[in-house]
Amino acid sequence: MARLKSETQALHEATEARMPVMDPGLTRADYARLLAQMHALIAPLEARLLALDLPASLALPERLKTPALRRDLAALNAAVPAPRPDGLPGSVAEGLGTLYVLEGGTLGGQIISRHLGPRLGLDAGAGLAYFSGYGPQTGPMWKRFAEAMTREVAPEDGAAVVAGARATFLAFGRALDTPPD
Repeated sequence: MARLKSETQALHEATEARMPVMDPGLTRADYARLLAQMHALIAPLEARLLALDLPASLALPERLKTPALRRDLAALNAAVPAPRPDGLPGSVAEGLGTLYVLEGGTLGGQIISRHLGPRLGLDAGAGLAYFSGYGPQTGPMWKRFAEAMTREVAPEDGAAVVAGARATFLAFGRALDTPPD
């Protein structure tokens, strides 16, 4: 986990800087567009992760973000965009790196949801499900994820896990630069 954090930190920061969620001028329409961009990327990523048969200890079915994104889009009366398969992991090790990025987003999402909720008149049940993550269980879910990753990642797979995380951060950057369909 320490290696993943250190070797992806610059990409993480660059991706985070592209997210318009803290922009004071962000409108509900802008927010719906952002959620559509996220859905277009995350839906195919999660479908690929499910197909890779990741270790059960990671509890992937409990961690899927696509249902929350769909709920948010529906709450905002926004269309669900076509998936854009970009940066799909090719192996279990790369998939672990992808999941690291997706799960890491739940931590920052806590700050984002507290910021956007009052500004845009949203809550976890209506428009903020994705950024609300697991609510009060976000910290414990992250801890269980980190423990499972530590157990599951073999030292010889470290480079592939990092490569998967890097590819996922880059895919997020491209998604943020691409208007949703």
